[in-house]
This record gives sequence, C-alpha cells and structure tokens, in this order.
Amino acid sequence: MVEQQLPKLNTRVRFPSPAPVTESPTMDAPHTLLTKNQLIAAGLDDFAYGYHDKVRFYELDALNHVNNTVFLKWFETIRVSYAMARGLTTYSHQGDDPQLVVRHLSADFLAPMYQNEVYTIAARTRSIKPTSLIMDYAVASDGQIKGTGDCVIISLEQDGKTRRPHFPEAVRAMVELDGAALIG
Repeated sequence: MVEQQLPKLNTRVRFPSPAPVTESPTMDAPHTLLTKNQLIAAGLDDFAYGYHDKVRFYELDALNHVNNTVFLKWFETIRVSYAMARGLTTYSHQGDDPQLVVRHLSADFLAPMYQNEVYTIAARTRSIKPTSLIMDYAVASDGQIKGTGDCVIISLEQDGKTRRPHFPEAVRAMVELDGAALIG
C-alpha cells in the first residue's frame, strides 16, 4: 500500500471581528425588563415592553452572523413572556386559560448581527380584535434597528378550535401600556 502525501493548503478564512461586549448579560440570567426610558434610549420609542440580551455562538450561521431563523425564535421568546405579563394567558392549558395560536408571522432583516453583540428586543400589541391581535417586534443594537417583525395571534378555547374573547384586563393593559388600537 502506497501512502500519498496531500499538499498543504494555506488558505485562511477571514471572519468579521465579533462585536465588543458593552454590557454583560449572562446566558443563564433571566431577562430583566427595561423601563420606557431605557427602550427610548435603545431607539425603540414606540415600545413599552423589552429587554437586553446578547448574540450567542450557536445563533450564528455559516456567514458568521445571526441566522435569520433566530430572529423568529427571539420573537417567540419575547411573545411568551409578553403574553403572560399582559395577562393574555398563563400557558397552563387548563380551565379558562386561552390557547394563543400564531396565525401569521413575518420578519424583516435590516442589518447583520454578530457574536456577543448586545441587543434590545421589544414587543407590543398594535391592534386588538375581540379574539385576535397583531403584535410588532423590533431588535436594536447601538441605536440601529437590526430587524422587525409582526405576528397575528388568535385566542382559542382549550378545544383548540373555538375562538374566545381576550380577558378584559389584558385588553386594558395592551391599550394603556402599548397604545394598542381596539378594532371591532
């Protein structure tokens, strides 16, 4: 058997430098909600619910920036905590707790994001119908909006079929805190 020597390749792959960490949210720390003034300072003037986080290595794609699908995961994470904070559901799946179902979700990717980049993500309800609502999302870093999205949510009974009205306290919270418009 003859062994062959493979030629050495002297190729170097150059990636952009990771963004410097300006704050230090840890991977294990729970998200701390920001005040309205902190959201305004982050460039998210129209939002009243949000928090800081940072880009993690596993959120990167082959181009070394945040994969587009990660924005949708971030939107889902903030949507769940937002729904509980506003009183839309407890996600207990029992009794009179509604099931919130995503009917439509879209995202616009406006600028790349890199490992360790600290960002602010925010959510709000734009409009409310008796059994559905439209949410908006935004991700900002260094005063620049990096991505936005919106989502249509349907409120259902535990049978997963019958539409149900939102809790009145939740509607009141979304109108007062987010400036959501009541439709219908």
